[in-house]
Amino acid sequence: MRAFDFDHTIYCGYSYRDFVFFTAARRPWLWLWIFPAMVVGILKLLRLIRMERVVEWMLFPFLRFRKIDEYIVRFWDKHEKKVGQWYKDIRREDDVVISATPAFFLEEICRRLGIKTLIATEIDRKRGKVVDPYCYREGKLKRLRMALGDDAELDAYYTDTPKDSTLLEFAKEGYIVKKGKITKVR
Repeated sequence: MRAFDFDHTIYCGYSYRDFVFFTAARRPWLWLWIFPAMVVGILKLLRLIRMERVVEWMLFPFLRFRKIDEYIVRFWDKHEKKVGQWYKDIRREDDVVISATPAFFLEEICRRLGIKTLIATEIDRKRGKVVDPYCYREGKLKRLRMALGDDAELDAYYTDTPKDSTLLEFAKEGYIVKKGKITKVR
């Protein structure tokens, strides 16, 4: 079994950021959220809040309108083309996507790609809260074990960053993907 990070790995770019701009272009009032988002960004840079709180703040306005699921489908209709051809060429039935991006946002594209196992950040959509453990860095391995069991093994892990060292070291082989170019790192 192989696991893949999603943003900047399978997807060329950061998908949720693209979704924010896609949605704000159709719902201009969302641009007002830029000011609180800037404050949250500064607090994160100063290490005064954890990444989970940043995610919650960034999701807040998007979880408040009724048609978010329709927007997600429309977004992927337009942005599915940003899925790397390199991944489509090597895709297998047992591939796993493991991402810090919210699961509710990635479910549609994983369905379209035929990816049956998605391990991503779970969000309590009513409260707008990240469900622990947050699927980020060390949390990715915790989520993987929660989903597939403590005896789960990865033949390979593909990511865009060495900061995903927990899964890079856990997998038998590790790969860094930059703009569709794959480099074996272990």
